[in-house]
Amino acid sequence: MSKSKRRYSAKDVSDILGVYKKTLFNWEAAGKIPKAKRDPMNNYRYYTAEDIVFLKKITKR
Repeated sequence: MSKSKRRYSAKDVSDILGVYKKTLFNWEAAGKIPKAKRDPMNNYRYYTAEDIVFLKKITKR
């Protein structure tokens, strides 16, 4: 029952939600969506499939 541990970039998620990447960052800064996880090596934001399902639900997209 292991789920894929694929990481989605902010660009991937913005494309999936149909918003600009900057909009995603603004929502995060405003507290409208939870903060993304950060890669310890390069500090880039990343999201999991579960995060995307949750973001779709709260953004209604």
